[in-house]
Amino acid sequence: MTNSKTLPVLHGSNISPYVRKVRVALAYKGIEYSNTQQNPFNAPEEFIVKSPLSKIPCWEEGELILPDSSVILSYLEYRYPDPPLLPVAAGPRARALWLEEYADTKVGETVAGVFFQRVIRPTAFKQETDERLVTHLLDSALPKVFDYLTGCLGDDEFMVGGEFSLADIAITSAFVNFELAGETVDTARWPELASYTQRVHALPCYAPIVKADLEGEFARFRPKDSGNA
Repeated sequence: MTNSKTLPVLHGSNISPYVRKVRVALAYKGIEYSNTQQNPFNAPEEFIVKSPLSKIPCWEEGELILPDSSVILSYLEYRYPDPPLLPVAAGPRARALWLEEYADTKVGETVAGVFFQRVIRPTAFKQETDERLVTHLLDSALPKVFDYLTGCLGDDEFMVGGEFSLADIAITSAFVNFELAGETVDTARWPELASYTQRVHALPCYAPIVKADLEGEFARFRPKDSGNA
């Protein structure tokens, strides 16, 4: 058992999809750690020293500091290989890493982008939501993302080879923010994707984190009338 005084530290706000991605992986692997709720906006200088891009999450383990979610998970997978979050075979492993990258970029800017506009922009920056951008995301950008993800999933239970992997954690993380923004996946148009996100969020390593984040400090900002993308 790791001594509590020497636990590694995960810096970053729990509401971040990228922080959540690491939290779920840590839960899946049963790794103990401590957590600091670090906001990336107007971060103090001591955090900038650790994370020069002022991005979260940031992993601190003794003298080792890793300020990027994908790098953190690569490190954790190497150091704590069981249970695995990446396939052994080269092709499926590369596929999982690609889907993680797609989640961190395209899914983040679209699915989590709605949350940023409706919740983070008004609360953190005291700016009005860009309604035209939200409309573009919901009506134009997100359908393309959802179609792509549906095609990647096919008839499988999970994204890569029918086995739970890092790809599933990364892809579904932003959908927690999507719900907090008052949106859900249209079950009539994308039934497979809707069922998939619900299935992944219900996994033992994921469900407590989803519940805590949906009921956390940002729950009060959730629009009363939720819609569908």
